[in-house]
Amino acid sequence: MPARLPLTPYVESYRFWDVVTLWARERLEHELIVARALARAVVLDGLKIQSVDARWLPGNQRAPELKGRPYVGYCAQPGAATCILRAEALHHLLDVARRGADPSREQLHEEYLLREDFRAWLEAHRLQLPHFWFY
Repeated sequence: MPARLPLTPYVESYRFWDVVTLWARERLEHELIVARALARAVVLDGLKIQSVDARWLPGNQRAPELKGRPYVGYCAQPGAATCILRAEALHHLLDVARRGADPSREQLHEEYLLREDFRAWLEAHRLQLPHFWFY
């Protein structure tokens, strides 16, 4: 049987809740704890997540066409990168971070993190890189 090739170097993005599930399993913590920490990281620390990926837009479009749903730009700190999020996802993240609401898989089903954005946040906060994505 051939040796399995690890996929982690080739996975460029994960859905928000996939990161929650994988990182919670690795850390042996409940998913709600990890989801709450990541929501706070987005709202307060500037962890960049997205609802729209410009790399998948047709042609040479620089800005996405935001059809059918309200999207908002969000920047947690001055000078940080701007996230393009569904308005209801940002509202939910704000509720989780500021009011202590329980994170909801359904509310955050379209949001994703890019590998390089997650790495930058981890390194800025001197957190160990998780094995599920970086080893």
